[in-house]
Amino acid sequence: MQVIGHRGAAGLAPENTLAGFRKALELGVDGIEFDVLLTADGEIVVHHNFALNPDIARIGGKWIQSSPPAVIGKMTFKEIRTYDVGRINPSSSYCARYPEQQPADGERIPALREILSLLKERDDRQTRLWIEIKTSPEEHEMTSHPEFVVDAVIRLLEEERFLSRARFLSFDWRGLVHVHRTAPAMPAIFLSVSSLNLDNIQHGRPGPSPWMAGIDIDDYNGSVPAAVSAAGGRHWAPHYMSLTLKHVEEAHSLGIKVYAWTPDSEGDMLRLMKMKVDAIITNRPDILSKVLQRNP
Repeated sequence: MQVIGHRGAAGLAPENTLAGFRKALELGVDGIEFDVLLTADGEIVVHHNFALNPDIARIGGKWIQSSPPAVIGKMTFKEIRTYDVGRINPSSSYCARYPEQQPADGERIPALREILSLLKERDDRQTRLWIEIKTSPEEHEMTSHPEFVVDAVIRLLEEERFLSRARFLSFDWRGLVHVHRTAPAMPAIFLSVSSLNLDNIQHGRPGPSPWMAGIDIDDYNGSVPAAVSAAGGRHWAPHYMSLTLKHVEEAHSLGIKVYAWTPDSEGDMLRLMKMKVDAIITNRPDILSKVLQRNP
């Protein structure tokens, strides 16, 4: 069972920051998961939302407003670095989700190359990079094309000799199909979710979901593992709340590994371990490590 720190260790330190990645590495995770976007001047930055998040971003000591959105892809790297993302807005619902997150004032949105430098500085030759490609087929004005992002990240990883330690994840399966074509040795992990905030599978709707690279889930009797297999995938990451033992067994029968995201309680972790998922992506790698120690 692999322990993967979500956005570093978001339950303990500011998400997608150097402070968060240091915390995850100190806890001995097998991999660090994080999100990447391209800036207007082509820098690969580590940030979850397509725009700056008012729950975590400040400038001049003041929390930013949600409107108008400050879109990452329309800002330069220098502009982005003026924002402090080292603590959560205490009035936000996000703060209630992570009451144990310790602030690290002064943290900036890092470039991917800074994450690679951090690993080099620590002489870390083991930790895997779980890189989520943040693109959307439904918000073209907010994001870059997935192939463009994938190619940029692969170039940097090759230059810095990290390609063999990386794997890509995405809800936008177009980018993952491109990974299969351009870097077939790299694991491409097909993310899935069906919620009010995001539904990239879109069961029961006419035609294929725009997120699924031409695959129509209804052609596979609603089976996400079967759809992943049809797309050439061997790695699937569903949201933990939707995952059942039947899903895991079906995926494994198709030769697909299963990575659940993002349980943070001991009970949920134990349930997933009993299903024999292959990895858990969590905001609380400290809890997961203890659970694994008690349940070898």
